[in-house]
Amino acid sequence: MKIKNTILVLLFVTGLLHGANAQVVIGGSTDGGGYDIDYLTPKKYEIGGITIQGAENLDQRMVLMVAELHVGDKIMIPGDKISGAIDKLWKQGLFEDIQIQVTNIQNDLVFLNIELAGRPKMSRFQFRGVGKSDADKLRENLNLMVGDVVTDNLMITSKNKILSYYLDKGYNNVTVDVKTVADTARKNNEQILVFDVKTGKKGRIKELTFEGNEAISDKHLARTMRNTHDVNYWKKLYFWTPGFWKRSKYIEADYNSDLEEIVKLYNEKGYRDAKILGDSIYTDEKGKMHVNVKIYEGKPYFFRNITFTGNTIYPSDYLYKHLRIEKGDPYNKTVLDENLSYNPAGTDINSLYMDNGYLFFRATPTEVAVDNDSIDIEIRIREGSQARLNKVSIKGNTMTNDKVIMREIRTRPGDLFSRDAVIRSVRELATLQFFDEQKINPDVKPNPENGTVDIEYQLEEKSTSQISLSGGWGSGMVIGTLALSFNNFSVRNIFNKKAWSPLPTGDGQKLSISAQTNGTYYYSLSAGFTEPWLGGSKPQSLSFSVYHTLWSNGYQYEKDSPKYYSMRITGAGLSLTKRLSWPDDYFMLSHALSYRLYRVQNYTSFIFPDGYANDINYTVALSRNSLDSPIYPRTGSEVSVSSQLTPPYSLFDGRDYSTMDAQEKYKFLEYYKINIRGSWMFNLISNVVFNARFRFGHMGYYNSQIGLSPFGRYYVGGDGLSSFALDAREIIPMRGYTTYALTPRDASSNYIGASMFDKFTLELRQPITLNATATIYVLGFAEGANSWSKFAEFQPFKMYTSAGVGVRLYMPMFGLIGLDWAYGFSDKEIGGSHFHFSINQSID
Repeated sequence: MKIKNTILVLLFVTGLLHGANAQVVIGGSTDGGGYDIDYLTPKKYEIGGITIQGAENLDQRMVLMVAELHVGDKIMIPGDKISGAIDKLWKQGLFEDIQIQVTNIQNDLVFLNIELAGRPKMSRFQFRGVGKSDADKLRENLNLMVGDVVTDNLMITSKNKILSYYLDKGYNNVTVDVKTVADTARKNNEQILVFDVKTGKKGRIKELTFEGNEAISDKHLARTMRNTHDVNYWKKLYFWTPGFWKRSKYIEADYNSDLEEIVKLYNEKGYRDAKILGDSIYTDEKGKMHVNVKIYEGKPYFFRNITFTGNTIYPSDYLYKHLRIEKGDPYNKTVLDENLSYNPAGTDINSLYMDNGYLFFRATPTEVAVDNDSIDIEIRIREGSQARLNKVSIKGNTMTNDKVIMREIRTRPGDLFSRDAVIRSVRELATLQFFDEQKINPDVKPNPENGTVDIEYQLEEKSTSQISLSGGWGSGMVIGTLALSFNNFSVRNIFNKKAWSPLPTGDGQKLSISAQTNGTYYYSLSAGFTEPWLGGSKPQSLSFSVYHTLWSNGYQYEKDSPKYYSMRITGAGLSLTKRLSWPDDYFMLSHALSYRLYRVQNYTSFIFPDGYANDINYTVALSRNSLDSPIYPRTGSEVSVSSQLTPPYSLFDGRDYSTMDAQEKYKFLEYYKINIRGSWMFNLISNVVFNARFRFGHMGYYNSQIGLSPFGRYYVGGDGLSSFALDAREIIPMRGYTTYALTPRDASSNYIGASMFDKFTLELRQPITLNATATIYVLGFAEGANSWSKFAEFQPFKMYTSAGVGVRLYMPMFGLIGLDWAYGFSDKEIGGSHFHFSINQSID
């Protein structure tokens, strides 16, 4: 029985489910065609054949697989199989019109035709009202590809990404209109996607005010809002305050985050009921924003009685000392949680337990009484059992060999779990500089059922080789330097062709090569190699270096020619450094033996014009380095004391050196040098770091008849890059002054070098980005230094002073590059305004 109204109802319902252009058609038309189908009494048919139209670019087998319709299937007509097929095809987002037609019925066989109209594809897309720089970044964000099907979802998603991009930049009135234009140059129903963007003006904040605050000043609140400032922020913020360098733009997400910081600030001062009541934001006729934040402070609360329950390993008095909260202190939940769970100094109660293997330890602070303005806290402790390490693994190293990583890790299978050992392992892996230190992740996986724990150190390798190109000014000439450093070298794979990519890597060894020249009459060549784990089982490194330097007047070398003069230095050094276990394992002890041969020919301006000098010296150094990061350290210190000395030949040979000429007197150099340096890092707030450091050096002699060695003296001033030095001089940089400007001179105003110097630096650092591919931070500094030719003249606090600002850029390929501006206050001729360029801490 045919009921035409029923057909129309079915088609209407199908349209609601699948869209206006998806439907079942009987006999190829919407009026029922002529096939006797009872829509109230469905009948089962077997599919006798299926044809597909309009999907020329699609694999028809895939269409049938998606629709789940196949010849031989038994289906009900009417039934869910056909409508379900339409639904599955529609969800692919590839079609704008889908029709399934019954083209023929023969007894119990039904023949179907699937007619598809594909959605247009995108041939290209373009922006209007957008600058080139923004367009390039938007292309990356949208990630659209030629051939993408143009769907409503694609256009809406793209529009939202563009809006989000400009909102993050502070544009609060952005409109984006998405249009499609037929691409007439193409014939396959392809369209051009056009994004018409109108950004308007940035939402600048003219005035940021606070209402309801009495306990905390407006300036303090403004400094707390690190991302949201008004145009007068420079009056309220210190330049080291996080966010000082950000513009006064309004970004809603950052603004809401800053409001949370305000509440946190109040909570830290005991105002636990503090909250943001609301805000008022309006734009004036000039398009400037005015923001008023309404605050409810409440009253301050204080800690009263703090008790512990459930503790059996440590007595309550001992835990109370580690909590470091006294009765009457302002109620500060942040400090409470920090001293319970995680204090950067490692002195919290959680560390106390976890460093002793109690991985499953929990401490839950609970307010048990609130009396007027006083709060009693009960800290409920669940100690659990000690956990031992089961599996320790690494992941993400593609170049560095496992053994190089595992020997630096302080967590070993079978050891009791120690959080301190995990943190120290992360620090040691970062110190290798083979991995992105921001992405070193120790994934701790507890196994409560058997009391063990697995740790997987997740790593991401970065470039370890460095190339350094620099230029410096010294002795009236420009000097160029090219240095190559391969910091993860592998000697054992030199003859393995497969390991060269481009050099054999993975064993953690260091190979460095450098060349320096002015192009005419000066060059210097050097090479060095370091094996950090000699023998592979103990943390002791062996280093070897060779170098050769030539200075001449540029004439062709002739052995006895009076026209040619030169000075040559050839040397080699061998050092052994061992990590100590006492007083702690941050200490290192190193021994070094080196030899230099100085050869002089017709060098009339030198202390002896012809001849040679031998320098055989031994250096012993004790150092301690606990910096938490090699690139941008926030905490820790680095201190070293070294002594370099030659044999005291003159004290044993009994010769009278007072009558000897200079060549004979300095045939074998004798001296001793003491160098001391220290650097301390203090994390003030967020990532703002205060650095205090000093250097001191003294060079002495054994025999007054010989006096101070003409080689190896100290030269102070400049940026430290003027490394042209034929006398093994030690260059001490001092910003704000010209090269060597603070070095003693002779009667003819020639620099003669110092026997003693000191230098003090105070520096404040703030990072711009700590990305591994390009770490950037800015700094402000003040420093003082001086040098003296004799010990009797030494006045440690009589210094030349300077101050300035600078920026540092670290890239794995080039190392640390710096640019500083400094003003030297103590002498206008050698001081004043100076710019200084540095490479790899030549200044620092």
